[in-house]
Amino acid sequence: MSLNSPILSRRSAEIAARFGESAAFYEAHAGLQAAVADRLARLLPDFDTPTVLELGCGTGLLSRHLVRRYPQGRFVLTDVAPAMIAECRRNLAQIGTPRISYEVMDAGEAGGHAELDLIVSSMTLHWLPDPAASLERLRRLLAPEGVLLYATLGPASFAEWRAVLVAESLPSGIADIPALPGVVEDEHVTPDNDSLSFLRRMKAVGGLTPREGYAPLTPGALRRAIRATDLRFGGRVTWHIVYGRLYAPEASASSPSIMPA
Repeated sequence: MSLNSPILSRRSAEIAARFGESAAFYEAHAGLQAAVADRLARLLPDFDTPTVLELGCGTGLLSRHLVRRYPQGRFVLTDVAPAMIAECRRNLAQIGTPRISYEVMDAGEAGGHAELDLIVSSMTLHWLPDPAASLERLRRLLAPEGVLLYATLGPASFAEWRAVLVAESLPSGIADIPALPGVVEDEHVTPDNDSLSFLRRMKAVGGLTPREGYAPLTPGALRRAIRATDLRFGGRVTWHIVYGRLYAPEASASSPSIMPA
């Protein structure tokens, strides 16, 4: 197992630290992420002995689907947080698949591999500074018949919370989420009954790393935003999840365009 730590940007280091702090109890609060991994797994292509790269493996929610779907495959499972990789390795140990290597890797700087049959990423791309550019670069790591699958936050995520912050003249730490190529499915889910539960979920799974330069809300401003969200939207905050499929550049040139669902 290769766990040499790469040189990380300040933001990537912050994200790694947040997720590392939540690694031990992440799955207790990651029901939404598990459901997304389950849905993404339904899009996995038919391969016999693929070489697979997973970006942002976390504790292995999608990894477990991968090793069961491809028992003869070879896997490189990566995450920016070493503590997450340790949890993933522990969770996969009981499955007993020997062809797994682990690497600490910043998904935004992924490299060192080529001719991959499958690249997958679940709920990671929205953390990257330029997800669309990262997807284009990742496509070039695919073998000619390779496939890239992803699930990530879509542009309509957290619309209620964003609207309240604007209405209350409060700054938002949530980065803008761009539209991405290759979207084949999407869904809108509201897993929490009130806005405080939404914020607690985000914190529990390491998801409160704000955009660079953001000054956190004061306790009073945060309470005001929570009250306003509960009043205007019944406390419900929507997650927009998009699921995408891309191919190697050579294959894409001869394939029909994939339009968003």
